[in-house]
Amino acid sequence: MSELAGKPARKGYGIAYDLLRNRAEAEEAVQEALARACESLADLRDPAAAPAWFLRIVTTMCLRTLRRRRLRRTIFGWIPGSAEVEPKPANVADTQAEDIAERMHGAASAAPNIALLEQQQLGALFTHLDKLSAQQRTALVLRYGHDLPVGEVAEMLGVELATAKTHLVRGLARLRDLMEEHR
Repeated sequence: MSELAGKPARKGYGIAYDLLRNRAEAEEAVQEALARACESLADLRDPAAAPAWFLRIVTTMCLRTLRRRRLRRTIFGWIPGSAEVEPKPANVADTQAEDIAERMHGAASAAPNIALLEQQQLGALFTHLDKLSAQQRTALVLRYGHDLPVGEVAEMLGVELATAKTHLVRGLARLRDLMEEHR
């Protein structure tokens, strides 16, 4: 268990926060993943694989949370005043889908007006990411936000390599379309 409590738990929280964009939900996902990992740690054949296995559990917890969110919006969205309020996207000029990693984890600019513009663009990027399917959003965040190889993305999603590539290609195309619509 100690091998999961350190670096893997921090990385898991980073992934969970980037996927869920809610601190409480991210913490809950990591705690639930730690609890599930503790329950099943004895069944793990290769202890060296524990960190990657744990991150897959975190990703699964996040996907469940995203599905519950979407279901809540579907069920309660028709009741006036009960739908979750989504932030209005900022005008994103010259933003490209290939800049995801840079925008998510790039260094802040020294000039306040440039930093504000970057924050607005980042907010718009996350708003557009929310419009993708949970699988596409997760694939993009893991690949470009956390620089994971496509093979690891596939493993964390629990899908074949070709399916992960499909989620990435379709997610990027949809994200690009969404960003161009709001130019």
